[in-house]
Amino acid sequence: MNKNILKIFSLLILAAAAAQAAPTGAQFLKIDTDARLSGMASAGAASALGVNALNYNPAGLSAMQGPEAAFSHSRWLMDSNHDFIGFGLPVKKFSLGMGITRLSNGKMEGRAEDGSAAGGYSAYDQAVSLGFGYKGVGGAVKYIQSSIAGVRAETFAVDLGARRRLSGLPVTLGLGVQNLGRGMKYLSQRDNLPLSVNAGLTFAVLPGMGLALDVKRLVYDRQTVFSAGTEHTMLMGGAGFALRGGYGLSGLSGNGDKGGFSAGAGIMALGAELDYAVAPETGLGSVQRVTLKKAF
Repeated sequence: MNKNILKIFSLLILAAAAAQAAPTGAQFLKIDTDARLSGMASAGAASALGVNALNYNPAGLSAMQGPEAAFSHSRWLMDSNHDFIGFGLPVKKFSLGMGITRLSNGKMEGRAEDGSAAGGYSAYDQAVSLGFGYKGVGGAVKYIQSSIAGVRAETFAVDLGARRRLSGLPVTLGLGVQNLGRGMKYLSQRDNLPLSVNAGLTFAVLPGMGLALDVKRLVYDRQTVFSAGTEHTMLMGGAGFALRGGYGLSGLSGNGDKGGFSAGAGIMALGAELDYAVAPETGLGSVQRVTLKKAF
């Protein structure tokens, strides 16, 4: 990788290590937006490719060979829905990607001081991202908005990433920084965004079999997440099938938000890929996720 890029990431890592713990908002930005990577315990710093890389490492956008569209859906906790829709295409030497991520909590019942019903209200969180990839580096700008009972908070954030295949080796390295921004302000309270610095690698063990390893530092949460995932792909002509698995560990206790086993599978045919995954989320149970991706 370019020496200047390594210097930038080194400074960011040092800043992350020195940062003080603080409350964070916009927690929906931590949620997976791709079933393929979800089945691999979110180890996406080096393995995220195409338009689905937008929320993991925007440098992976440069892997697009043509226009791509993707849609991901999961039934989130407490009857809410988490969705992502993205579109990307290469333009000359660049690859561009745009995506919308939304967590919809639906209508909630309000209560008066005496406990009686007092109408309802809705809540949602969403982010609109615009990113690019170019020769192993990438970046994205996103507009983040949150609304609870008509009270809104909004801000902008930046993601940065780098990705490179090592010469003569079946290894790819990835570096990323996510959610660089001022934070979200509700009324008089401002919460930091879930800023993270992550590094990872993929290793082609055998043809059709790969291993992905990630380390992510959640800066203000003062938490380190370790992820390991594997993918086995079998291709037959223009179709294929993939099996995936992974394990995530937060800190050294194994009791963090992303701790536990993940599993998934995918079917590829006619330029499309349908992926499914089940993964632990927030320590309250597992979430199932489906992603449909189409290359044009």
